[in-house]
Amino acid sequence: MPLSKIQSVVTMAVVATLGIVGPAHAANVNFDRFDGSAFTESGEKKGYVRFFIDVLDDNDDVVPDKQINDVKVFVDNQELKGRYELRTVADENPVSVAILVAAHESFAWPDDPNREESVIMEQTKLGYKAFLEKLTDNVDWSTIWYYNEEGVKKVASWGQRKEQAIDNLKLIRRGEKGVATAPALYNAVKRVMDDIQENDQSISQRRLLIVMSDGKDRYLEKTSLVERKIQDIAEVATSTHAKVIALGFSPDIPEPLVYLGTLAKQTNGRYREVKVEEVDDISRAIARTGEQVKNQYVLDFWPEDYSGSEQNVNVRLELETSAGPGKTVIEGVKWPEKPFNIMPIIIIVCVVLGSLLGIFLLVKLFKAMAKRRANRPVAVVEEEGPVGPYKGKLTCTQGAYAGAEFYLTEDVTTIGSIDGNTIVIQEAGVSKRHAGIKIEDMRFELADFGSTNGTLVNGNKVTKQFLRDQDIIRIGECHLKFTLK
Repeated sequence: MPLSKIQSVVTMAVVATLGIVGPAHAANVNFDRFDGSAFTESGEKKGYVRFFIDVLDDNDDVVPDKQINDVKVFVDNQELKGRYELRTVADENPVSVAILVAAHESFAWPDDPNREESVIMEQTKLGYKAFLEKLTDNVDWSTIWYYNEEGVKKVASWGQRKEQAIDNLKLIRRGEKGVATAPALYNAVKRVMDDIQENDQSISQRRLLIVMSDGKDRYLEKTSLVERKIQDIAEVATSTHAKVIALGFSPDIPEPLVYLGTLAKQTNGRYREVKVEEVDDISRAIARTGEQVKNQYVLDFWPEDYSGSEQNVNVRLELETSAGPGKTVIEGVKWPEKPFNIMPIIIIVCVVLGSLLGIFLLVKLFKAMAKRRANRPVAVVEEEGPVGPYKGKLTCTQGAYAGAEFYLTEDVTTIGSIDGNTIVIQEAGVSKRHAGIKIEDMRFELADFGSTNGTLVNGNKVTKQFLRDQDIIRIGECHLKFTLK
């Protein structure tokens, strides 16, 4: 087989394979605006940021909210954990729409002399009528302009009555047929954008400029001039938070449509080229745009561990939808920073101090209980006398054991608070093995065993000392009077 035929077969196979696989579907996510006003507020339903977005499929239809899931939020490429709520806003989010209608020769003048307007112009008006009918009275704002070879004119000032705006569509007038001067499209767009800026304080915050055009402009041959005009429009759009939704339709030459796409992109808007197979495709395209405008989504997001930033940040939203994955990148977002919250620190400090106070009070309680136990009345069994001969005697004169007598009959007598001592005194301040008295040649030597509170004789703290008759020994709270036999 010749090489050329082999190449043809391979090429056909590749094309067929690509046709079977088909292009990957993706949702078209368009960002409208960001609202961080509730992020720094406290409360059960506060502390969130709000994104206004459009989610469209390949046919430019709105993706139903039940077919949108797995929303992810990234700040400077770092994913934020948190919860979100997604819903359509409808009348909760009023929109201000400026409509700019093309009325120059290629749009407005009919080929049939029996017709007043071209089919394109009729379909355009029908589309804008359907668009306006989707707006909500006393909620949404609208204004209508048109442009032709003679310039740009306004037929409906800003208002909230859609019936009046629809009626004013009939005031649109075509330019003179055969006029050599082409329309100044981008001058007209700039004038309408300036009008949005002039009414900044009275209209709602969501601003759109809708234009369907063939893109023809008298300055198209001067590329740098057209680009500068578009840049001027984009600067006003940025300052007013407005954007352009452009529908491109050309009955003859498509090249001018490129600049319509540039205009939409630089104003953070949308561009769609209208493909006409049937006459009413034009009106349907404009009406569909109305569906998109009134079915925008609001995404509320509560981040878990993000407190905002002093600097502007770049935010990326990623969504999984029935139309495929979609994402939008928002650059230079002012995500407000939450003020430093001292309450968690105060709570921690209070908990720690409360715990320490609790421990301190428990210790005091246990000590008080021990003291009460030690000071409780002691049943003292009066001894009639020593069992055998004794050499000295200790008489308790003060404390819980007052009146008790202890005879010194052994060579070594130990005193303490636990059993095993010769003399057991369970009273506050008495150590387990507190002191002892050693008798040798009728000399009585008192020795402290390293007790916690010490041993006193006649008010003086001693380590060792020989006792004399009538000495007062203090061990804890017990006062013992020493007497010889």
